[in-house]
Amino acid sequence: MSVGKRAAGSVLPNGQLVHLGALRDAVEARRELACGLIERRGVTWVSVVRVGGSGRLVEVGCDYVRAAWWFTWSDGRPVAAVWNVEGVVVGLAGGRCKGDGPAGWRGRPAVSGLEGG
Repeated sequence: MSVGKRAAGSVLPNGQLVHLGALRDAVEARRELACGLIERRGVTWVSVVRVGGSGRLVEVGCDYVRAAWWFTWSDGRPVAAVWNVEGVVVGLAGGRCKGDGPAGWRGRPAVSGLEGG
C-alpha cells in the first residue's frame, strides 16, 4: 500500500486509504453486506458482496480526479464523490450500484443522487 512517512518514522495514510477505510467501515456496519480491503497489483479496493446473494463481488476503488477524491469502479469509472460514503453504501445495499456500471456511461455518477458537490 502507498503511504507517506514522517521524518519521525510514524506512518500517515494517504487520502485514498483514508476514504477506502471509511467506505469499508460503513459497509461493515450493514448486516446485508460483507466486504474486505484488498490489494491487487499495487492497487487497493474495497470488495463488497451481498450476504446471501449471488456471491458476485463489486470492487470499489478511490481515485483523485479533477481535483477531488472519487469512489470508482475497478475499471476507473466514477461511482460518487468520497463525501457521500453513506449514499454509496445505500446504493450497494439496494442493488443500485452494479459492478459493470450503467449503460451509456458518459462521466455521470453510477447511481442517481450520488453526484459530487
